[in-house]
Order: sequence, then structure tokens, then C-alpha cells
Amino acid sequence: MLWTESFGRSADPAILLVMGGPAQGITWPDALCRMLADSGYRVVRYDHRDVGLSTKTDSRLSCYDLSTLAGDAADVITGLGLASAHVVGQSAGGIVAQLLALEEPSLVRSLVLLSCSPDANGDVHLPPLTGLPGPERPLLDHVAALNDNPPTTRAARVAAAVRGWRVLVGAGAPFSETYWRDLVERSMRREAGSDLGSNHLRALDRTPPLTARIGAIRVPALVVHGRRDTVFPLAHGETLAREIAAARLVVVDELGHIFPPQWCPLVHGLVTRHLREAGAHPAGQVRSPGAGGTSDRRGATAADVPPAAL
Repeated sequence: MLWTESFGRSADPAILLVMGGPAQGITWPDALCRMLADSGYRVVRYDHRDVGLSTKTDSRLSCYDLSTLAGDAADVITGLGLASAHVVGQSAGGIVAQLLALEEPSLVRSLVLLSCSPDANGDVHLPPLTGLPGPERPLLDHVAALNDNPPTTRAARVAAAVRGWRVLVGAGAPFSETYWRDLVERSMRREAGSDLGSNHLRALDRTPPLTARIGAIRVPALVVHGRRDTVFPLAHGETLAREIAAARLVVVDELGHIFPPQWCPLVHGLVTRHLREAGAHPAGQVRSPGAGGTSDRRGATAADVPPAAL
């Protein structure tokens, strides 16, 4: 069973939020979910298998890849009685979203790919197979510190996780330690002592690059990428926007890999604008594969974001 939570009216067009890796559905900020719902959408967030309150598998028998997780996303859409949804994917959740659009195209009305890639590894030390740049030094240093000195107490695990979120948010964006510590502690309580998130890292390693396939995606796509992303440097987002036929790239200068909750208004604005525009482009009525997407080099900056609320 997959844990889901919905915001908004059931009759409104649906947005499915797909979080990356072993992060839980509650990593999507409540504020963003409410903003999108207030804009006339039914917003659904959920926990992947082996994460949060969703069903856990036997790690000894776990051999799934991200296509399996795309099948789970399809089950969420159909299980809620939805004909289709706009799909917003963050990080590896964006790879799941790409696979969903390729393998269950009738379920996907449009895509928003946040800090995403067509080629990723669960092991940060392995370079992408397609020649895209690997993770940058801040992430590698954080992983090395964890490997050298693994946290052994709950307090140490919380502190290490908060440091990890700080690396992912990046130096150019606001960081509320109170907010991220609360998220970490809530996530740990929801795991109930069972942490199988490493299964998702292995799923990444089992998933071949999608670069040669994503030209077949036939729905409008918005690619939002941070210029300071240390997990998937900007070339990953540029590749997505170039290879997906109906894609547009927005570069956020100060953004790292994960947007902070203070920037929910910016993300809300980008998503709702894209969804409004996507409504004018039914599936199948886009440029042919290989035509390439467009790039909005004006991007978006912190000047577009109201003063920090946290």
C-alpha cells in the first residue's frame, strides 16, 4: 500500500507530486501544496514504496528499478480514480516522471522536472554513463564525512540529515535549520524504525540512462534547474530541455538541488504558468522528437521571491 495525501477539491485537475530518492512525500512543503490547491488543482503527494508510511519490502529480495516506481505512480493516479494528472517530479522523482510519461503516456497531461536528469547513479562516485558531469565537491565531501564517521545515535542522525539538506539547498538560497530539523524528525517518526531508502539508490543504479528515449515524450515539459545544483549540475537540465520535444528550461541562479520552503511562491508561479500553457497543447500536438526544447535564459532569481517567511 502507498500512503497518499490530497489537497484541494476532487473535481479539480490533478497534480501528482513525485519526490526524489528515499525522501518522503511530506518533503513537498505543505505551503506549496496549499498554494497549488488554492489555484484550482487537486494536489496529491505520496510516499514511494519502502519510504515513510508506504509498504516496506524485504531488502534481501528487492530488485526493482525506477520503472517499478513509475508503475507505482501510475497506480496512485488510477487508484484515486483519476484519468490523468500533471506530474511534477523532484530529482530522481523527475526520472520516475519521465518514465511514467514514456510508459503510461495516457496518464500524463504535462511534466514539471525540478533539479532532474536523464542519467543518474545511486553511487555519487560513479560518473553518469552519458558523459554528463557528476556531483560536485560539496556533496562528495558530505558523503565522505558520513562514510568516515557514520552517525550512531538518533541525535547524530538528525544532525547529519540536517547538514545534508543544507548541502542540497545550497549556499545561495535561504536555509531555516528549524524547518529542516522538524522535517527530519517528522520523517524519522514516520519511518517507525524501518529505513529501506537504500533500495531507491540501488533502483537508480538499475535504471539505464533515458537520454535516447526522452525524445518520445509527447507532452509539454517545464525543466527547472538551479545554477548551483551540486547533485545534477546544470548540464543535466540543459540536456533534458534539449532532448524533450516540447520542453522549456528555466534556470534559477541561486538554487541548489532542493528549493527551500521560502521559495514556494516562485515554484508555485512557475508550475501554474506551465500548467495553464500546457492546457493549450493537448498530448500529441507538440514538435516532433528531436526538435529540441527552448531555453529561458532570463531564468528566475531570488528577486522573484517574497521576503523569507521562515
